[in-house]
Amino acid sequence: MIDPMRAQRLEIIPLRGMPLVKELDDLSELILTTLQADTQEPKPGDILIVSHTIVSVAEGRVFKIEEMDISDKARMLAEKMGQEPEKVELALREAAEIIRESSVLVTQTRQGIITDYSGVDSSNAPTGRFIALPEHPDDSASKLHVKLSKVFGFHLPVIICDTQGRPWRKGATNLAIGVAGMSPFTDNRNRKDLYGRELRSSLVCLADELASAAELVMGQANEGIPVALIRGIEYKQKDGSVADILRSRDENLFL
Repeated sequence: MIDPMRAQRLEIIPLRGMPLVKELDDLSELILTTLQADTQEPKPGDILIVSHTIVSVAEGRVFKIEEMDISDKARMLAEKMGQEPEKVELALREAAEIIRESSVLVTQTRQGIITDYSGVDSSNAPTGRFIALPEHPDDSASKLHVKLSKVFGFHLPVIICDTQGRPWRKGATNLAIGVAGMSPFTDNRNRKDLYGRELRSSLVCLADELASAAELVMGQANEGIPVALIRGIEYKQKDGSVADILRSRDENLFL
C-alpha cells in the first residue's frame, strides 16, 4: 500500500444524493442505499468521512428552541456575546467545563473536545432547532465501521468530522471528532529527513488531515454532501479513538 506521507494520488469522492436524515434513521442503511444509487463502490483501503450533523440528527441530538428553559446565566452570556440565548443554554448543558466566557464561550465538552459553544450549531439544522455533537462520537463511528465493513467484506474505517476554529488562526477547518477502524496518527519518528537526520518528533494527525481534506467536497452550506470517501492513503488498522488525539490537561497550552 501507499505511504501516507508520499501518496502520489489522492482521491476525495463525494457521496451525492444523500436524503435528509431524520431522527432514528438507520444511518448505515441510508449510506449504503445512497452509495448504490450513486454507483459508488468503496474499495479496500478507502476511508469513509461522515459529517457529525447527520450522525447527531439520527441519534436525536436535535433540540427545539421553543422547548428550552433559559437560565439567567445563559441570558447574561448571550447578551454579552450577541448570541441566541437558546444556543448558549444548550452549550452550557453540553459543557463539562467552561474555559472562557468573554467575547466567545469556549468549553470543554463531555466528550473532551475544547471548542466554542460546545459545538452547538444551527447550520444545516431544521428550522427552530439546534444540533449538538453526538453523545459518543467514537461509538457512533464504530457502529458505522462495523456494519459497513461487514456489508462490503473488507475493513472500512470511519471518521466523523466537525468544523471548528483553531487557536491563533482565523477561519475554521474540519476536524475528526470520532474515529473507528484506524489509528488517527501517522508516526514518522525514526524515519530520515532529506539529509539523513533521524526524525525525533513527527507525529501527524492523519484523521484531522483527512477530515479537513474531505471538507473540500463536502462543504459547509447547502451542498448536501455529508459523506465522502477518501482513496489513496495508507493507514494503520487499529481500534483508534479521538481520545488518543486530545491532549491531557498537563500538555494543553490553552488551559
